[in-house]
Amino acid sequence: MKGQRILFLLVGLGFGMLHLGAQESLVYRQTFDTNKVYWPIDDNFRIVDGKYVLYQENQELYAYLDLPSKDGSFQLDTNFISGKDTAGYGLLFRLQDPYNFYFFFIVGQGYYLAGKAVDRQGTNFCPWTSTDIINKQAENSLKVTYQDQNLTYLINGREVFSYQDSSFSAGGIGLYTQGGLRVGFDNLHVWERTASAE
Repeated sequence: MKGQRILFLLVGLGFGMLHLGAQESLVYRQTFDTNKVYWPIDDNFRIVDGKYVLYQENQELYAYLDLPSKDGSFQLDTNFISGKDTAGYGLLFRLQDPYNFYFFFIVGQGYYLAGKAVDRQGTNFCPWTSTDIINKQAENSLKVTYQDQNLTYLINGREVFSYQDSSFSAGGIGLYTQGGLRVGFDNLHVWERTASAE
């Protein structure tokens, strides 16, 4: 967990009639209506009222799934339950291991942050940025789309930021909360972009 603290300290091809386009297909979907999930379940990771709730008083928490995804998108719903409205929470994507990934976080006060961790070293792509799109201390939908080095970040269906980075070309997905914060996650979806003939 020590490595995660650094994040907040740094607070078409054509041939004849054939054309290759791209489409996204759903490769993973998770609701938490039952305990039959591949995510950890213990005192800090619980399923409550159909949501996957993370909480640890004095330490960051993360959970991740080895679901390699190259190009596509990852979306989930978050629910601020209780705790510090200055503490960050959100999603991880193109995750290699606990110390290498991209992240997209929000806080209950209505700010977002995007960046990456490489060998435990956090780099922010933008500063903590205020937006009225975030429902303060309430439910919010987070989504990231990724194609090659192009990364796009959305909150409640609206784009808030985009960036280009080539550190990670594929990887798993994850969830994150900073210490002293209770957050519920639900409706996880991962789509994968594939070439298709048109």
